[in-house]
Amino acid sequence: MFPMLLTVSDPILFHVILVAALLAPALGDCGPLPTLPFASPVMQSYGTNFKTGIALRYNCHRGYWRVNSSHVICDINGSWFYNVSCAKRQYRHPGELANGKVEIITDLLFGSTIEFSCSKGYSLIGSATSQCESQGKAVDWSYPLPECVIVKCESPPDISNGKHSGGDEDLYTYGSSVTYICDPNDSFIGNASISCVVVNKTVGVWSPSPPTCKKSICHHPHIPKGTVLSGFGLFYTYQDTLLISCNKGYILKGSSMIHCEANSKWYPSVPTCEPNGCHVLSDIPHVSWEKSLFTIRNQEAFEIRTQVKYQCKPGYRPAPNEPQTAICQENLTWAVSKGCERVCCPTPNMGKMRIISESRDLTGICVYSYEDYVLYMCDEGYYPISTDGRSSCQADGTWNPKMPACESGFRYDSIIAGCLKPEIRNGKLSVEKDHYIEMENVTIQCDPGYEVAGPQNITCSENRTWYPEVPKCEQEVPVDCKQVVVGTKLMGCLPSPAEVKITLEVYKLTLKVKQLEKEIYMKTLRNFLKKE
Repeated sequence: MFPMLLTVSDPILFHVILVAALLAPALGDCGPLPTLPFASPVMQSYGTNFKTGIALRYNCHRGYWRVNSSHVICDINGSWFYNVSCAKRQYRHPGELANGKVEIITDLLFGSTIEFSCSKGYSLIGSATSQCESQGKAVDWSYPLPECVIVKCESPPDISNGKHSGGDEDLYTYGSSVTYICDPNDSFIGNASISCVVVNKTVGVWSPSPPTCKKSICHHPHIPKGTVLSGFGLFYTYQDTLLISCNKGYILKGSSMIHCEANSKWYPSVPTCEPNGCHVLSDIPHVSWEKSLFTIRNQEAFEIRTQVKYQCKPGYRPAPNEPQTAICQENLTWAVSKGCERVCCPTPNMGKMRIISESRDLTGICVYSYEDYVLYMCDEGYYPISTDGRSSCQADGTWNPKMPACESGFRYDSIIAGCLKPEIRNGKLSVEKDHYIEMENVTIQCDPGYEVAGPQNITCSENRTWYPEVPKCEQEVPVDCKQVVVGTKLMGCLPSPAEVKITLEVYKLTLKVKQLEKEIYMKTLRNFLKKE
């Protein structure tokens, strides 16, 4: 029933078995044989009940070797007793893997697994793992050492309008690199060099993508109020870079550094220069700035809170309680005062006086102000105290020659001259005396270097005024040079040719107005004389 039972020649073992045999009826038998991971019974038994004290031999499995007694014994408690009698065999190291490594996961004992991997740029040929297993009566690794072979790439790709440095080679190994160059007049877009790399640990490819060669041209950017600090030229090619700044009083909106892209456009986009101060100085009528007008108007910008002082031109005065300054505000506009207003002249007493014609600035606060004039006549028995009844308000607030007024006196209708002697600067009269009778003619003769501006002959009219208006002697200028002289004077006063042109047009219009006023005056005078 129990094959391969042990003999009892060993006295100690005999006593153990004997004791087990005697105690078995009291303590009970053992059940089926135990299943051990490292050994199995020498003879397979299908019994399910074994007597106490029985000892059965086990053999080590393949891959294990005996290290202790290989028996199992049914003890007095009805349990199988055994020691670990077999140990895993230690296998040899598989060896070093060229251009790779062998990774021992746990150990080199039976059943263990090792892994193989290749260095970067090498591909594994063979199994990536090997296991320590039984092979017939022997044990060994399930797979031999694999091989690590360097990865290869095909020839690098060709590009249009350029070439690479690889020559005519067909295959390239991992880590090889080539450099591209473009044909003349073409711009280089991308990386100049590409290398042979590995993807998925087995495939060799070129990375990054090869560059392209094309004509990329960017034009010089137009940046009002801006300056290109570096990168001067009319045309730029791919990756050319410009450094930009703004003029004083302007701030840069955008990037100060831009470069030419492959699409022939600047990146980032071309910046702009926005105002960061006050620029165009406001035109205040009748004002002269403390600095020269040309310098102020050509200054790029004025910082916020800058104050520019001004003075009133002759014939004008500052508006009451107003500062004579223009201030640059935070909203980049000028805050200006009311400026200058005309100087006032005293209002004449209109008694005994009749206004024939006058020119007045009706926008001011004065009855009469600078550049106003009055042409008047006096009632019978009175005569104007100013020559020919005309007087004008001067820049200093006085009347010239005198404030309009009528003085009493004799009428010289048939006794003495009815007109006073006219004042002629830089000239003389053909007849010199204090009074002239009505309808008496006088010829004006100018000094050398001067010429008559107006009628050379004047007549004393019935209303004791000279007709036409008393002329002046002005410095003689050749006919062809008169306009040049006028233009030169204007150019000296005005900052730009455009303003000179406008001023000449205004001057021309003023002459026409004066001529019209003169015609109205003469017409009025004739009508008045007819009524008399």
